[in-house]
Amino acid sequence: MTRPLPSLLSALFATFALAASAAGYKSMWITDVATGRTVGPVVNKPGNRFSAGGREWIVLQSKSGEVNFADAASLSPQGPYGLVEQRMFELGDEAYVFTRVLDYEGSTPGADEAVVSQAERAPAEKGRHPWSRDLPERWVLAPLPSTNPGAHKDPGKSWHLETLQVAPSATVWAEPVHKDPYDWTLGGFSGTDASLETRRLGVSGFWKGLFAEAAFVAGGKSSGSLVPDGTSLSSLKLDDVDGWHLAAGYRYAFVIDGPWSASASVFGSWDSLSAGLSATTTAETDISVETVEVNDKGETVTTETVKKGIGFSEWKDDATLEEFRAGVSVGLQYDEWYWGAAVRVLADCWTDTSIDVKVPVAGETYRLEADRARPVGVQASLWYCPAGNWILEGSLLLGSETTLRLGTGFFF
Repeated sequence: MTRPLPSLLSALFATFALAASAAGYKSMWITDVATGRTVGPVVNKPGNRFSAGGREWIVLQSKSGEVNFADAASLSPQGPYGLVEQRMFELGDEAYVFTRVLDYEGSTPGADEAVVSQAERAPAEKGRHPWSRDLPERWVLAPLPSTNPGAHKDPGKSWHLETLQVAPSATVWAEPVHKDPYDWTLGGFSGTDASLETRRLGVSGFWKGLFAEAAFVAGGKSSGSLVPDGTSLSSLKLDDVDGWHLAAGYRYAFVIDGPWSASASVFGSWDSLSAGLSATTTAETDISVETVEVNDKGETVTTETVKKGIGFSEWKDDATLEEFRAGVSVGLQYDEWYWGAAVRVLADCWTDTSIDVKVPVAGETYRLEADRARPVGVQASLWYCPAGNWILEGSLLLGSETTLRLGTGFFF
């Protein structure tokens, strides 16, 4: 009577050996890059055969992660090729691509299970950043048929915002035109809507939604008289304006579709300006009065008397304007990998403008005050990358300010 244990152990050892030998194999699908005609799965076990491009091919011995082929008719080798998805290679005179590479999970790696199918063209994917080139189109395998009767229906997609990734940047810019419109008042009486015209030179930076800028302000003056000219006061003007500007904020941008995105921002700014304030004003002054009389002897006598009166004089004093602002903005932008444009609407939510100067008029002094004339503005901007990571920027803001900004810098 034979004992079954050795036979059972032999069968188990053979099974384990076969599984161990199969564990290192890969299943690959091979696609003609011109037609999308696909053959697979082909197991990279030496000796396996498959047909592609009207010819028969043999899988040869290769290193781990690679594959070698040979023409079955001529035995001319081709390879080695890296066994990586979307890696292109040649079989004969034709170009192919590995559309799918999976670990072989079967127990008979030498069996021929390859079938011919048609791959599909996947659309080009956007690069990681707006300035990145789009990835090329590629062949992908069509989904396998499903036994689920509802598989033909598209599953509902959960809605979510895709954050727009923007590279950190640093720029240097100049504003040859910058006008801030104000409503001026003197002692509570209405003035004019003269603008404060300045020029700025500054730097700015952007990192993970945070932005900040600093600028030197110079060459400023008022566009006209701050109050209507009258008999008591005229030509009230600011000149020799200079100082500093600081601003910071946060912008969140999200993708709408392809290169289109939208953004929302909050920002705050601080300006400190010094200037000269001058005017022609009426003030109390000494007035000399000459009296001519003839005495008893018939002689002419001139008498000079000094009296207090109101007269015109040129007045000038130093003034400091300090302003705090906080606001919000929303925008729409379009970005390709080397250029982009945006339109934003900005609104001041809170402003605080103060001037530490008083103007003398007819023996009294009156405080000069200013408020922002227009709280809403529209900004159009454009950026362009001529080479490498070098960028050129330009923007035009109308409404709350009139600003033309030109800048250049780098993104990282």
